[in-house]
Amino acid sequence: MAKGGQRKSLVLKLIGAIASGGGSTVVGLSIGSSSVKLAELKKTGKSWKLLHFATANLPEDAILNREVSNPIAIVEAIKTLLNKVKLKNKNVCSSLSGSALIVKRFTLESTSKKSLQDDVFWEAEQYLPFNINEVIMDYHLLSQTKSKKADVIFVAAKEAVLNSYTECIEDSGLNAKVMDVDFFALQNIFEANYPVSPTEAVAVVDIGACSMKVVVVHKSIPVFTKDSTTGGKNLTSEIQQHLGLSYADAEALKLGGSEGGVPQEVNDLVSIMADNLASEIKRSVDFYNASSTGAPLAYVLLTGGGAKLPDLSRIVEETIGIPTQIINPFNAISYDPAVFTQDFITEIAPIAAVPLGLALRAGAK
Repeated sequence: MAKGGQRKSLVLKLIGAIASGGGSTVVGLSIGSSSVKLAELKKTGKSWKLLHFATANLPEDAILNREVSNPIAIVEAIKTLLNKVKLKNKNVCSSLSGSALIVKRFTLESTSKKSLQDDVFWEAEQYLPFNINEVIMDYHLLSQTKSKKADVIFVAAKEAVLNSYTECIEDSGLNAKVMDVDFFALQNIFEANYPVSPTEAVAVVDIGACSMKVVVVHKSIPVFTKDSTTGGKNLTSEIQQHLGLSYADAEALKLGGSEGGVPQEVNDLVSIMADNLASEIKRSVDFYNASSTGAPLAYVLLTGGGAKLPDLSRIVEETIGIPTQIINPFNAISYDPAVFTQDFITEIAPIAAVPLGLALRAGAK
């Protein structure tokens, strides 16, 4: 395509913020491979307070390879959430991840702010593994020097995949105002709850059912991202197969939730999976250290349902040699203890990171 030709830019921005549109509350909606999660936050002074949080499980065929496969099931799951909570705001921020999404940081020369978008999209075409006519693109300017060097974060998504998610959201009765990126949601929740050092970087690792996402953040910039297909669902399937259990019972055993104790065979499978996850995280950390001239990693934060795997944070810490802990998204986000018990908050903390991060994006100014 010739430079300056027609390119599709985002109507629903992949990067950016929306006005809450519903008073002082904001809503994040995360559609994962195994469940849908919704969080509504209310502004209280300069901070945020949890107003609603709910999850609904998805059937195994709802999301395949992180693309919508059964839209009816997803719409029904979102409606289930809306029956659980009475949202004050129907405008939501949701997100994408997976191979249909490209996130790339690069530097380019741009003669003016007016031509920057064309310059970015032209430069970015070389990084796209799919047809330029099938994607929509967006970017965020990080900095620009007097010599016209622009440092940008570029995002591209397959239009068909983006539309399939937004249609599910709209068909459920919500308004998809922003489709963000899981990496940025993880960055949001980290920066909202933990101190940011100008000399150190932090890795946030989200272990979902069918994926593991790693984002390294330094000076409010996602300086490294990696998305792999390693996830907790693999372990559940192994337990299910070895013991002849239902998926739900296998999932409970994986997390040590059986009243009769956990069979040694399950403990062995859990141990193998924990080692595999730790090795995968180490590969990402090693790649960041080898390819980046950025700040050293200070610590690692684990999120997602897979982060609940027994002793995982200890195993990761021993494997990579860097302090590791499960994220606490409620360090700075408050909640009413009369509405949410401490046990409930502790239980949802790992899985709440992405929907809370999306809600924060919706509330950004």
